[in-house]
Amino acid sequence: MRDSWPRGKKWLKLASVETIALEQLKRSTTSRETKEEMDDNLETKGNWLPNDLLFKVFLLLPAETLCGLRCVCKPLLNMINSPTFVEDHFRQSETVLITQKSFHEENIESPFPLPSDKQCYFHFWNIHSGKGHKVCMPINLRNIKCILAACNGLVLAQIRENEGLVVINPSTRNHIRVPLGTIGFVHECYGFMFSHFTGAHKIVHLFGDQSGNIHCEILNLITRSWHAVDGPNLGEFGSITTHRSVSAVGALYWLPKRDGCNHVVSLGFHDEKFLTIPLPISSTKNDRLVEIGGSLSFITHATLNLIQVWILKSGNWLKRYSINRLYDITGFVPLCASTKEMFFNRIGCPLLHIYNFEAEEMREVNFEGSTRNDELQFCMPHVKSLVSWDSQLQWDV
Repeated sequence: MRDSWPRGKKWLKLASVETIALEQLKRSTTSRETKEEMDDNLETKGNWLPNDLLFKVFLLLPAETLCGLRCVCKPLLNMINSPTFVEDHFRQSETVLITQKSFHEENIESPFPLPSDKQCYFHFWNIHSGKGHKVCMPINLRNIKCILAACNGLVLAQIRENEGLVVINPSTRNHIRVPLGTIGFVHECYGFMFSHFTGAHKIVHLFGDQSGNIHCEILNLITRSWHAVDGPNLGEFGSITTHRSVSAVGALYWLPKRDGCNHVVSLGFHDEKFLTIPLPISSTKNDRLVEIGGSLSFITHATLNLIQVWILKSGNWLKRYSINRLYDITGFVPLCASTKEMFFNRIGCPLLHIYNFEAEEMREVNFEGSTRNDELQFCMPHVKSLVSWDSQLQWDV
């Protein structure tokens, strides 16, 4: 087994980390050794790199590559599927934009051969390069209608013909089907939230009746059953069809209306109660809520040339950044952010604008193949990782 590992300083210096891993996977799967012999040789003869260094190297690989490497041998499977590795990998994983609609074979232009059966694809966009790529879903998920939310590396989608919901990790293809919430209401929306304390996920369904009252039901992915809770106050929440929720700090948050709003509505993960949180400044048309480093952030257009970034800390709003430009930036709509950068979609323009907080610079990214001016408005951030709604599934191959 040792002879099958890559050798030579020159080879290691010239090859990328991912190339090394893929070469090892290719050599391992074509070897005449059985999996038992591979496991024994790897443990007794030693790795080509120490375990702690191999751990750090594999953290640099994309989730799709790691899914293949899990099949090489048990030691690699155990390392990649360990809770520590999954958590560390998630923290440095790539954030992409995912479209709300799925793509099917009949309307895909692809440079590579497509499978004969009609399958569902998710379309991801690289934020920094603007390049897109499609990820094929399992054959039994080819009837996905649309993506409802993305949270903590997972995607919540709806199946066509009222066949239910599905929670899926597009990178690992692990998925779970859950029933739809109460049906028959035109005005409804779904949210997806996560608790870092318990590692659990919940699906939130809001729907309005003919009297204008807003009802709420919540599904825990462990029990897979819905239960009703008191809904938000209609006067505080407004219309439910125009909102996109944000999961942060163990709660789900909504900005009730785009213009002239003076509060945020939250739903606690553990107590499952709705609360209102005053905003530091009234919202304008293109203001949004985003998650930054695990905290809730309010992005507001204070003036024609000024965008302010407020962070919610212990119930108080703190002004973290100010984005000043010499031109009109009221049409810049926040999509997502990291601790170093903020990403904007500009209304009427198929470009992504990236602002670097440290350099105080704004640059443009042209999205490859994007021709619709409003296409970026229907994208949401997604982290490509190995996470699952159930830690036990991390051990499946």
